[in-house]
Amino acid sequence: MAAKENLSVKLILLTHAHGDHIADLPRLREETGAHVFVSGREPIAGAESIEEGKRFRFGQIEIEARLTWGHSPGGMTYYVTGLARPIAIVGDSLFAGSMGGGNVSYADSIRNNLDKILTLPEETIICPGHGPMTSVGEEKAHNPFFVGKV
Repeated sequence: MAAKENLSVKLILLTHAHGDHIADLPRLREETGAHVFVSGREPIAGAESIEEGKRFRFGQIEIEARLTWGHSPGGMTYYVTGLARPIAIVGDSLFAGSMGGGNVSYADSIRNNLDKILTLPEETIICPGHGPMTSVGEEKAHNPFFVGKV
């Protein structure tokens, strides 16, 4: 699809290593030649391991990796700035009006969402791994897992 749209994919950032998120990775890597990055807590063949705090820069766009584990051992949120509004690509850590299951640790999943996602500016657009996009302000005001905790 990227070639059809005349786009060049340079980077693939994995939020976590669950099968529904990486099933097509070998084909994507082959077709794009992009570098693939994933949390060091969930190594995947062909992907470079990164840790929290890793930053990527493309012109005015900066991407910061934030460890938001709990749903998976190495869940990462990628916080993107330098666009009209900031964006948080959260994988399955947080959904619109809900959250990903605490498969590894429910308590840590809640804590990481509160500390590393819901502290972002309220206008930050949240892009979950499933379902509709939302915003930090919307989730702080209406998500039953977090109302009154932020």
